[in-house]
Amino acid sequence: MQPAGEPYPRHWEADVLLRDGSTMRIRPIRPTDADALQAFHVAQSEESIYFRFFAPLRRLPERDLERLVTVDHVDRVALVVVSGAAIVAVGRYDRIDADSAEVAFNVSDVYQGRGLGSVLLEHLAAAARERGVSTFVADVLPGNAKMIRVFTDAGYDVVQRYEDGVISLSFTIEATDRSLEVVASREQRTDAASMRMLLDPTGVLVVTDGHDAAFARRVASNLTGTLAHCVGEALADVAAQAGHTWSADLAGAPEDPLQLAVVAASPHAVLDLLAPLAARGVRGVVLLSDGFDAPDGDAPRLSDLVTAAREAGLRLIGPRSFGVSVARGDRVVNATLRTEPLTPGPSAFFCQSGAMAQEMMDEVETYGARVGTFVSAGHRADVSGNDVLQYLAGQSDVRVVGMYLESLGNPRKFARVASRVSAAVPVVAVVGASQRERSREAGTLGRGAVEEAMLAAGVLVAPTMRAMVAATTLFAHQELPRGARVAVLTTAASVARLVAAQVAHLDPDPVVVQLPWASPPGAVVEAAATLATREDWDVALAVYSPPLGPPEAEVLEAIARLGSGERPVLAVVPGLVGVTPGLTHERTVPAFPSVEDAVAALELADAYARWRRTDRGHLVAPDGVDLRRARELVAAEVAHAAPGERVRLGRDRTRELLSAFGIEVLPSREVRSTSQALAAARDLGWPVAVKSTDAMLRHRADLGGVRLDVAGPIELVEAVRQVRLRQDSHAPVEIQPMAPLGVACVVTAGEDRLLGPVVSFGLAGDATDLLDDASYAMPPLRTGDVHRLVHSVRAAPRLLGQRGGESVDVAALEDLLARVAEAVEALPQLHRVELRPALASPEGVVVLSAHVDLTPESRPDGGRRALRA
Repeated sequence: MQPAGEPYPRHWEADVLLRDGSTMRIRPIRPTDADALQAFHVAQSEESIYFRFFAPLRRLPERDLERLVTVDHVDRVALVVVSGAAIVAVGRYDRIDADSAEVAFNVSDVYQGRGLGSVLLEHLAAAARERGVSTFVADVLPGNAKMIRVFTDAGYDVVQRYEDGVISLSFTIEATDRSLEVVASREQRTDAASMRMLLDPTGVLVVTDGHDAAFARRVASNLTGTLAHCVGEALADVAAQAGHTWSADLAGAPEDPLQLAVVAASPHAVLDLLAPLAARGVRGVVLLSDGFDAPDGDAPRLSDLVTAAREAGLRLIGPRSFGVSVARGDRVVNATLRTEPLTPGPSAFFCQSGAMAQEMMDEVETYGARVGTFVSAGHRADVSGNDVLQYLAGQSDVRVVGMYLESLGNPRKFARVASRVSAAVPVVAVVGASQRERSREAGTLGRGAVEEAMLAAGVLVAPTMRAMVAATTLFAHQELPRGARVAVLTTAASVARLVAAQVAHLDPDPVVVQLPWASPPGAVVEAAATLATREDWDVALAVYSPPLGPPEAEVLEAIARLGSGERPVLAVVPGLVGVTPGLTHERTVPAFPSVEDAVAALELADAYARWRRTDRGHLVAPDGVDLRRARELVAAEVAHAAPGERVRLGRDRTRELLSAFGIEVLPSREVRSTSQALAAARDLGWPVAVKSTDAMLRHRADLGGVRLDVAGPIELVEAVRQVRLRQDSHAPVEIQPMAPLGVACVVTAGEDRLLGPVVSFGLAGDATDLLDDASYAMPPLRTGDVHRLVHSVRAAPRLLGQRGGESVDVAALEDLLARVAEAVEALPQLHRVELRPALASPEGVVVLSAHVDLTPESRPDGGRRALRA
């Protein structure tokens, strides 16, 4: 029987990647695991048993076995890693006191060295944080060096003490810069290892059962020159034409290492194929066909597909993938539905939609982009853009990544991974319209939340597919601008004026080198050479349109030479788009079809260069935070809530919870009579404010919902009467002490179903409500993030002392944001917190009103590695 405690925490279940890229399942232990746990124990070596139990215990006594598999998921927690039905590792903690717990691990001898101990520690620490534990302690025998390294290499500050032949370890498990970096680094290595067989295969297996056979036939014909074997009657003729081997069924496939399988088959056949493919050495599958989650009740679900793939240890791209292509040097693996192979080069592209992949590749062809890796994820059942980014982060020949995204399956991981990749190479994304619409439907975070979150992670958002490919072409072939000083070389005065107007927000006084329209080629060549010697520009735009015929070769060569230095150059020349031989010298100067296209690419390059130069600082760590108190309060409030229910905290509980994070809300009283109002004013202190409790009126002085600076009883009686006239007569009014005059701000944080936890900042009133002038960031925040949140809103001058006025206490405002971010990061049940308004003044920040909503569901902890569910 399950002991008294929390219900089985299903959200702790996760699929995880190991060091070699294989997948396993981690989950809480169950009472039904007794036989599996005993089998795991007796299979261990004597040394492993002694290291774990400090005694030669060949079998677990029945009483101990029952105790080990029966936990309460609060004070006693155990997680197991399973491969199929077999337990291969166990990690557990037992609470010692309110803040600390003793932790222990046991990893199968057969599976040691694959990172199981590390991933178990991450998940166990995440569970412990959720239950209010902040410190782990462990006793380890000196000879157990592997387990000691699991603790010391995790990035925590471990204190060791040797006593009575045992090493006692103690460490705080709250996330730190170093621990997060360790998790991110391990995550990148394991994700990349699991993707390597998909994106760098030694050979390809093409399989079809006749369902969607045309897709398989196209891929087979495109794999000419690649080691490939075809399976299925429908591929016999194609295999012969392309020079591939062929067999009627999988049993006839050769034993050669064909690590990638491209499959077009009915859904049920796909499920039956996965385990046999894995048994033959396949490690990755590209699924071209679809049919999962179809209205037909007999159709398998996508979740069935993911489960089968992970049980087989496979990574899967699709279903409804357009395919993958890898082009490096002389080796091209074109496992896509597009006949023309890609030209090898420094660009990489990811497309979430199979249908949009064709448009992406058309634009790639238009711009002549050189592409090393192309992935179409289709319905993204398993492999997502995060996985591809993790792989590309380890590829030294990648200079830029272009992405088409329709949703963010794991937004917290996307922000984390994209930020790491963007620190080395630019990532340019197009966000599908469906994502933006769904973001609006998701509620209260504003239309720009998706784009803002991406920009905060260093991801550039392009408006169209063409703009994205154009920008990636620039990044692939030119250096980043060192500044925003623009030079324009042109033979048309109208063009010079047009460019100057379009780049004015980057450089209000660009360097303009304007030649007469009919200037001979030699004059243009000389002007380009002279411009190259000047030091008063950071990026140049050459717009050349000869009046009599095509552009001369010597002019194109001069522009190419100008762009072969350390400063980027863009060109607009009739008839030339993208990568062209004429504009190639030591580097290629990309050509754009219009000035507008060139300036759009230049804006993205400038934005990325500025992001690269920005110091994001360190993780915010506000002092005076009482996490234990906050977690206990939340647990008590959601204890009896139904799944999916929103729990709105009352006024006192809201104050108590926020106070645990060092956020104080100005006291107030709700009153229903004049006598209560007078008593409240005397207790709180004159002068007071009288506010409506109607949600539409409570912050609107212009609508009569607020009366300020009420200094005495007579004024108070009239103010209460006036406010009551504008709201439901049975509703209470609020009495609150007057706060110092300041700028009214809105700080929110909450769980968005698309973005995960998001912190938002804006100025109260029309700036936020009507103009959507808000900034966004995804926790955990760094000092640079809170600085950007305050300074990036368009109304920020009101905070910073516009027109000679006094600046508000920006440090206090940033501290408030840090504390709100800490709350939403530390409390997975915190659905939404809103501080409206928070008055910022030179003396500090005063929060006048706050609302907190909780939910019984807990999101997965961000400090653990896990595959997307």
